[in-house]
Amino acid sequence: MIVVCDSSQLVALSILNSLDLLDILFQEVLVPVSVFNELTIENKPEAQQIGRWAKGKITTTSNEQLIRSFNLLLDIGESEAMALYIERKADFLLIDEKKGRKIASYNNINIVGTLGILLMAKRKGLLLVIKPLLDRLQQSYIRISDELYQKSLELAGE
Repeated sequence: MIVVCDSSQLVALSILNSLDLLDILFQEVLVPVSVFNELTIENKPEAQQIGRWAKGKITTTSNEQLIRSFNLLLDIGESEAMALYIERKADFLLIDEKKGRKIASYNNINIVGTLGILLMAKRKGLLLVIKPLLDRLQQSYIRISDELYQKSLELAGE
């Protein structure tokens, strides 16, 4: 399976020291160039960890017209990620932002978010529990609604 990554999920997984879950859950992990550039700006939190992890995963997309059309409504990282998903016939787009998820769904793009990755990992026995990870995210600058927090725990059987 192939997953294309947008930025905020990589930050969240980096905060949890869990970027490696993507490598275990998917055969191929792709990071668009603009997403990589956005995340590895000097002095940005998690920049070094994400930069080291992303080596060998940074990928360009050649469909400039598709990028431009998505870029009318989305930022360049989300636009490149969606174009790359379509170009590479990926299985999932890792995206959390509400607007991006809506546009992805409209374009028949299979989406998964940070919490979806944690749930996948738990189902495969890679994580015993997700509650401590959710709590750590809530204590960081990553926002999770109370409803999504509770739903995730319910789906995880916790």
